[in-house]
Amino acid sequence: MAKDVVIPDLAEATSDQLYRAMDFLLAADAELQELVFFNVANLLNLEVDVVFLDTTSTYFEVEEPDDPDNTKLHLRRRGKSKDNHPELPQVVIGFAITREGIPVRCWTWPR
Repeated sequence: MAKDVVIPDLAEATSDQLYRAMDFLLAADAELQELVFFNVANLLNLEVDVVFLDTTSTYFEVEEPDDPDNTKLHLRRRGKSKDNHPELPQVVIGFAITREGIPVRCWTWPR
């Protein structure tokens, strides 16, 4: 980020700080999310007239899947694996991308 982005009065930002900012935006109401989206799309001259959805899955090197009764941790489940690891818990990740392949939104679903 320090090489490619200029934010006035911001000397530097760590990746942890950026991830926390994304967590804040995910928890924000839809109006703020929409405002941020359209401002970034305008700033980067993104054309979002057509958006594609691309999905993949990934696995975790843990023994047990998430507890389905725990509402905060219930995504990682065992299932068919493209990586030949059906014994490991997995999630499905989806990206909404522009025609140029720029991601504009992501989701995570249980396997």
